[in-house]
Amino acid sequence: MEIQDVQKLINSKSYKTPCYIFKKRKLINTLDDIEYAIKTKYHSIYLSYSFKTNSDYKVLKVLLKKNVSIEVVSDKEYKIAKQMGFKNIIYNGPAKSKKTFLDALKNSHIVNIENKRELSWVKSIQSNKKIKIGIRVNFSLSDFITDTKTINSRFGFNLYEDLKKVLEDIEQHKNIKVVGLHYHVSQLERMPEKFKIVTQELLIFAKKNKLKLDYIDIGGGFDCFNNSQFTFDDYMDAIYCCKELDKNIKIIIEPGYGLINSSYDYLTTIIDIKKTKKANFFLCDGSKLHLNIKSKVNSFNIDFIKEVPSKKQKENYIVGMSCMENDRLYLSNNKLLLKVNDKILFKNCGAYTSSWVSNFILKKPRFYTINSDF
Repeated sequence: MEIQDVQKLINSKSYKTPCYIFKKRKLINTLDDIEYAIKTKYHSIYLSYSFKTNSDYKVLKVLLKKNVSIEVVSDKEYKIAKQMGFKNIIYNGPAKSKKTFLDALKNSHIVNIENKRELSWVKSIQSNKKIKIGIRVNFSLSDFITDTKTINSRFGFNLYEDLKKVLEDIEQHKNIKVVGLHYHVSQLERMPEKFKIVTQELLIFAKKNKLKLDYIDIGGGFDCFNNSQFTFDDYMDAIYCCKELDKNIKIIIEPGYGLINSSYDYLTTIIDIKKTKKANFFLCDGSKLHLNIKSKVNSFNIDFIKEVPSKKQKENYIVGMSCMENDRLYLSNNKLLLKVNDKILFKNCGAYTSSWVSNFILKKPRFYTINSDF
């Protein structure tokens, strides 16, 4: 759809700003594309959506209807997912409660243990039935890729230093069976090559230690479906080229960012213009507090504005409503042809935006659903 047509469509809706616009059709189409790719090419892949990335009710309803598995990382998220009726839940992270942890195991959901505390919970279960668990592991990708930052992860057990001892401990309990290994790549590490390394190392470890796994869970962090430099196939091809790949082992992926980000836009209105000697400030009724408080200027693509080259070296900012000096959403050295009451559309902002919004300073934005894919 051309930008002029999108603008006409948005204007015809008379949306009150600031607001999120959930493009329901976009999410459905993305899910359909992934489902088709898995069915036709990547048979070992199992999709699960990361709840924390965007937990808006209407988003979750689409996922539920499409029978997508849900990945949760806290007591609160687990309870909501169960209450909504999700049949397949993956329970990760250190914020589990013992009650929901045991409930998840009882209901045969995938549970990846995070630490010794959770391991003690498993050991306390008195049952002749096999208790199936996964274990979260960590290792530094800088050992394999030189330009990667070294991170001493606080999550899970180190694959090379700790895991063997943990497995030996578990072997003393005949009713506990390790059926999976889980690793989550840092959000700064989105290259497909890195997911290949994770897949490869988990499979090599499993083979060397004669683990009979049902799955490896390589988490999320895929940067695709967002006009990105990578495609979904780029990630899957990287995973599938691992020579150690065992077709009997399911590979779980937990995309949140790549799945939901392009399904949301954020609409604001220019309400004031201030011109100074060195800069012009176009005040909108939105804020970076609604997008991502950590975001830098020009972090999001923007539509509905016209720019023309200017001989004057002057900075032109679109700024937000909060009392924070750094509430700056857009910067251009071109002249912005904007006037009061003009609409500004920030694109691809569905991930870690609405789920992070608080009541700090400003009210939460309005929420609209549109059955479109622009």
